Amino acid sequence: MIATQFHVQGGLTKAEGGVELFQNSPNPFIEMTLLWFRLPSMASVVLRIFDAKGKEVNAKHGTFDPGENHVVLHRTDLREPGLYTCRLETPFGTASRKLMMY
Repeated sequence: MIATQFHVQGGLTKAEGGVELFQNSPNPFIEMTLLWFRLPSMASVVLRIFDAKGKEVNAKHGTFDPGENHVVLHRTDLREPGLYTCRLETPFGTASRKLMMY
């Protein structure tokens, strides 16, 4: 049910099942960044943010329409500047991206 294979194509990570996670913009960021993703149909989504040690520091939940969507991530959503991993979890699969906060 959850894909474990990822394909990197033109600035995005695509999981089996049609879900795509684009590189956040801007990256690196200071105050805020947009986490863009594409879904094949309406779905409940969780975007989990992990610090460099692998500890979950934030999660954003929502139901999104098919097509491109985004979630805003603010500086205050994270603990401190550094490297983070964003993991998109959907019924169609999962995808991950690195992001950097200054």
